[in-house]
Amino acid sequence: MTKVEQTQVLIAGGGPVGLVAALCAAKRGLDVIVLERSFRGTPRGHTTLLHPSSMRLLAELGLAPLLLRVGRLIDELELRVDSNIRRLKLPFPALSITQALFEETLLQVLRKEEVDLRATCEVTAVLQTEQYVDLEAVRREQLKAASSPQEECWELTDSSRFRANFVIGADGRTSHVRQSLGLRSSANARERYAMFEFPTDHPPQTTLVIEGELSHLMTTLVDRRARCSFQLAREAQPTADLAFLASLLRERAPQQEPPAELHWSGIVDFEPTIAEAFGRGRVWLAGDAAHTASPLGVQSMNRGLSEAHQLVEAMAAVETGTNPLATLELIGSAQRQNWLETFGSGPHFDLLPHAPDWLSGHLGQLVSALPASGADLAHLLGQLGVARRSLI
Repeated sequence: MTKVEQTQVLIAGGGPVGLVAALCAAKRGLDVIVLERSFRGTPRGHTTLLHPSSMRLLAELGLAPLLLRVGRLIDELELRVDSNIRRLKLPFPALSITQALFEETLLQVLRKEEVDLRATCEVTAVLQTEQYVDLEAVRREQLKAASSPQEECWELTDSSRFRANFVIGADGRTSHVRQSLGLRSSANARERYAMFEFPTDHPPQTTLVIEGELSHLMTTLVDRRARCSFQLAREAQPTADLAFLASLLRERAPQQEPPAELHWSGIVDFEPTIAEAFGRGRVWLAGDAAHTASPLGVQSMNRGLSEAHQLVEAMAAVETGTNPLATLELIGSAQRQNWLETFGSGPHFDLLPHAPDWLSGHLGQLVSALPASGADLAHLLGQLGVARRSLI
């Protein structure tokens, strides 16, 4: 008989959202186990912007000093919409950081907290009752080194069984937790981006540009590196080389001098999605397992951090008998409604009389591409004369 391990919170997925969920649970004094496929480090080219709300949360968790050593603070954003320019002051600094360094910082802190981190483990089945959740997970070993994820070859080595009071599925776009719950995801139109990271002696300021239906974001990393993400027409199939970057900069960002070399580049497709529900009972989703969005504003990850924190707080309250289990249903429903708004359904933002005319038609792009959410997003949009529509 396979031994059944017990824990209060089991987290499937060891990316930023899952690791922050684990740290929140540990800080709350909850027993927690994290199951992750690899912990092998995020591939090059994965860069993120930590929103003001994320930085506040991470500061509360004691991570701010560590993150400031490896990231670059951003306190304002230049917005260019159809050649019109505005400078927006962030209500609290954001942070530009590589995802690999962000994850490694989280792992260092979790190891000090002695959180149980399990590598090469993947949840394959979830069965819940009113009192607990039973899970099965498999562990795989990589048979040989591979040059790309598509070439990886894994061998099943063993399986494990767990019983948890709660489960948080933070296992990404192909979430096994979501699939085990039988929850489908609906997709919006696919978006294509050309992404580049390169050295520069003249780092750009953080700039969000919207030209017609296309957007791009330029930001600066530590060590005099720049990052550019250009949205492309869906039918475009270019090669992400120096020549293509030079043409994009010439046409869409002429103020930035073309680099002589690239550290990383790639053409990436994103398909914004949202799950039909963010969980049930004692099993809940956070981050890309529940939703994906445009990479420019890094909305999915940042809001996933907040979602994970909210879920852990509610789970802790259920554990102590302070709140009923139904509280999780209310939180999950509210989180999903917020995403429906982002995707253009439900209440939204309107232009006030003093707002510039050139914003008309671009509000949907702004809401998903600005590096802020919630009250911070309202603060940025307020500087442009945009307000949230009142509910009647």
